[in-house]
Amino acid sequence: MKMDTSKMLDFKPTSSEQLYLMYTQIKEIRLGVTSLQEDLDKIFLRNRVVEVIENEYDFGKVNEVLEIFGGYVNRSFGIRVEKDGKVEEYFVRKYKTGIQEKEIEFEHLLITFAKEHGLDIAAGIIPAADGRGYIKVENPVINDEDENIEYYAVYEYLSGEDKYTWLTPYCTDKEFASMAEVMATFHNAARDFDPMGLERVELKILDFVETLPEIFTDYAATNCDNIYHEFFNKKLDAIIEVIKKNKIPEAAAEKMPYNPTHNDYHPGNVKFLDEQVVGIFDFDWSKIELRLFDVCLGMIYSCCFWEDKEEDKMRLDKCEIFLNAYEQKMHELKGLTGFTVEEKASMKNMLAFANMYLINWCVDAYYNDMDELNDYEYLAYLKHQIKLMDWIEDNADAIQEMVNKL
Repeated sequence: MKMDTSKMLDFKPTSSEQLYLMYTQIKEIRLGVTSLQEDLDKIFLRNRVVEVIENEYDFGKVNEVLEIFGGYVNRSFGIRVEKDGKVEEYFVRKYKTGIQEKEIEFEHLLITFAKEHGLDIAAGIIPAADGRGYIKVENPVINDEDENIEYYAVYEYLSGEDKYTWLTPYCTDKEFASMAEVMATFHNAARDFDPMGLERVELKILDFVETLPEIFTDYAATNCDNIYHEFFNKKLDAIIEVIKKNKIPEAAAEKMPYNPTHNDYHPGNVKFLDEQVVGIFDFDWSKIELRLFDVCLGMIYSCCFWEDKEEDKMRLDKCEIFLNAYEQKMHELKGLTGFTVEEKASMKNMLAFANMYLINWCVDAYYNDMDELNDYEYLAYLKHQIKLMDWIEDNADAIQEMVNKL
């Protein structure tokens, strides 16, 4: 029986030249779609910010919306508004996807309390026309339930200079001292804060690090094949060993002060003028935590080298400036105590925990959004924190010697 080919599609061989043409066409289409998506994102966000401000706030007309780069979680904007011929500037935050309202309420309550009790350089919350501290926007229903809700808040736009980022934390000695004094001022101003049952949804650091071996092991089992995953798996055993090695006894922790903490204190979240901190912002990571954790996380962020050529990863001379300035300010304020014996004895271990906290941030962010993130960028972050991890373990005696000088 002869095959009737009149109603059949002939799958003819395709040459390499034809395949290459098809490949380049698909690549151009993909790049075009990506570019279009980026443009739509900008247009949408500008329109959303304008709608929120003009509909919910008594600011008048929005003239400019400028995105402020540097953050990795929230989106931030500077806006210029005009009412009755007067131009004003404000800071607008679009909160990260998945944030809970009680976390925003905790942050706003804390900022207001701290400002009323001595932290006058913090960016205050500007209420909407009806008195609300933030605006909740419900989007049409989509597959991701978290993305259905967006939250926006407006803050005072602080004066001063944005001199640094968390990747370029190279303050002068006077700036390091001023940063420490402002942290001490915040801790002291917030010491009697009542969270009214509100809290950021995250375990306390000593409980949090206990969960990390299992979390990291699960991420290492992810089915992917790239340079980031290969490096993380190579370092997994060393990371878990450091977690198990560093311990702060419960009896010692009970004698350390718990306090409202910033939890994201670095040179990119403050503004300077003449080597003095004149503004502090980004309290959205704040929580009630061991005060020592906030101090150590601040040093991990601020007192380190990022260049591979640097042999030492922590700048202990800068840590010493930071700790001494913090301690001296506490004595001047005569409120919250300076460093306790238990805190001084636990400084090295808490530095290790603070660094592990950032390793978790880097790993969690990457594995939960790896299709959208740059492998090499996040690999650089992870390598930096791993080098810092090793340096802290290798220099425990030098760290304790520095602390003993306080």
